Amino acid sequence: MRPATKLLAAAIALVSLIGGETALATSTGGGAKPNKLTGYPTQINKIDLSGYQIETSYPLGKLDKGSTYLQKYTGNSVTATAIAGPYVGSPAVTYKYIAMPVTHDIVLVVWLEPKFKHNTFVYNLKDHISSVVTWDQAGDPSLGSVQIVKTGSHPIP
Repeated sequence: MRPATKLLAAAIALVSLIGGETALATSTGGGAKPNKLTGYPTQINKIDLSGYQIETSYPLGKLDKGSTYLQKYTGNSVTATAIAGPYVGSPAVTYKYIAMPVTHDIVLVVWLEPKFKHNTFVYNLKDHISSVVTWDQAGDPSLGSVQIVKTGSHPIP
């Protein structure tokens, strides 16, 4: 092989290697700018729901069917009370929570219950749709409506 051909082959190999590393770094967030809404790929943005009161109602589902709940958020906790349906009169429950933006007007909320259990909610605040999957192994979903009854001091993106 002539020296010029060897040099060209080495240059092509080097460019290919650098291109592959750049693609890998970009796909894993190495050089990408964080998304303003979610923070991905460099951080996790959360939503502070302090002061919010949210009402959910579930006409569809196994466990929550026919129930309406009022959720009151303070600090890092939520207190939920059944205000209509079969669970009215049950004691209110209080859990820690995490809320994260998914897209504008869609929020993921997870209630962290004792013994490593959690309920996972997706709130579409534009279309007023609430989806929830319960903590048990059956993972019974419920589907219904969501509305903000009282706004807190931090805006929901």
